[in-house]
Amino acid sequence: MGWKKKKVKKTAVDEPWCKRGVLAKPPAGLEQQHLQVVLGLLQGTSDASTRERALVTVGNSAAFTVNQDFIRNLGGLHVIANCLFDEVTSVKVKAMNVLNNLSMNVANQEELKIWIPQILEILEATTLNSELQVAGLRVLTNISVTNNYHHMMTNSIPHFLKLLAEGTESIKVQVLKVLVNLSANPDLTHDLLCAQAPSSFLSLFDSCVNKEVLLRLLIFVANLKEHLNLLQGSVQYEYEVESLHSVIFGNPTLFFLKLTTLMLYQDNEVKQQAAKIITRQS
Repeated sequence: MGWKKKKVKKTAVDEPWCKRGVLAKPPAGLEQQHLQVVLGLLQGTSDASTRERALVTVGNSAAFTVNQDFIRNLGGLHVIANCLFDEVTSVKVKAMNVLNNLSMNVANQEELKIWIPQILEILEATTLNSELQVAGLRVLTNISVTNNYHHMMTNSIPHFLKLLAEGTESIKVQVLKVLVNLSANPDLTHDLLCAQAPSSFLSLFDSCVNKEVLLRLLIFVANLKEHLNLLQGSVQYEYEVESLHSVIFGNPTLFFLKLTTLMLYQDNEVKQQAAKIITRQS
């Protein structure tokens, strides 16, 4: 009589604890040892789906301030940022989303600054209007809230303006958040005004433009005008014909007409910002 082979149930190495353990825990229930396990998994596996799940878990937990500190202290910032080099785009997107949460923490920003060039490079290389592009701009928005790292973004100002001209509304709003942060820094006024303006720049001030875009655009210009008035009192600069300065302030009549039209806009915030620029123009 022959022996029958006993069937053995196959299980993936990571699955028992991935599905029923740490990755299944609610974000608020993740403690330091749990985060350490997830970060270890993220570092130790090349499986894209597992890495994505791990990043989602870390990203959700990073919404809590205490976990933002835990992740930094565990060396997690470098583990997560290294995922930006992953060949799978969806992994990069998830990594950007985690960095977005983590970059709200000032101490984390200081460590994450070394990854700003990589984020900027991804932003320029990726497909226009992609999810990855939006995610990257969100990270830069948080990091640019203070002036500390603005100098690392100046070379990308022309690309920001390109995204403003060519992007979808979502991209326009997100890149304007970055530009508004940069324009709030007087030290960057000249860099911004020197940049080549998109040919369609003034059309962004049309009254048919979405309020979220228009309002941020007006704040951006109001900041530039305020700081320009201070610059002109000390140093005289020459600007190229196609520069942002020449397009906005070199032909004040055309821009003034755009602003006066916006005084009829249905939203009071837009009217107020337009009036502020008109006052500073005179």
